[in-house]
Amino acid sequence: MTALSLLASLLLSGPAAPAAHLPPPARGARGQRVEIVVRFPPWEFTGTFTLAGAGLSDRGVARDRGALTGPEAMPVERVLAGDLGTITLSLRAQPHRASFPALFGRWQVTGATGAYRGLAGGGGFTATDLGTGRGSPLELQALIGRVTRPGGAPAPRRAPRGRPPPAPRRGRR
Repeated sequence: MTALSLLASLLLSGPAAPAAHLPPPARGARGQRVEIVVRFPPWEFTGTFTLAGAGLSDRGVARDRGALTGPEAMPVERVLAGDLGTITLSLRAQPHRASFPALFGRWQVTGATGAYRGLAGGGGFTATDLGTGRGSPLELQALIGRVTRPGGAPAPRRAPRGRPPPAPRRGRR
């Protein structure tokens, strides 16, 4: 089982209670499924992402502002800057008793530019370390949900293939 499939299966079996400031997903939610995988170097706020679904395929740099865990935990603003544009998300962790995966939560689109303009929706996420014993509990994250785009939005494009994602800037967690 790959790390992504493990995270996805854990996400789907996660707690049902929604985060307080984000609306719960609607039964029979509209929109198209989207999967976002985010990787952060241990204890850093800048990493990389890949996005697939909803007619889009992109990758680029992920940057977080805020903390999902610890004494200063609050909703996190995550900016995903890729070849197709920028998506801004709000993430909020949900408490749970299991020790693995380290974190469950909800995410919501709060802004979008470029080919993502007008994107709306959200879903759930889970996060875990990469199993080295030295990392943070947020190194690998799977965000799965549903998004919609307004009828007048430009046709989605795909990011160029064969080009590696931009290198993350170093910033300490």
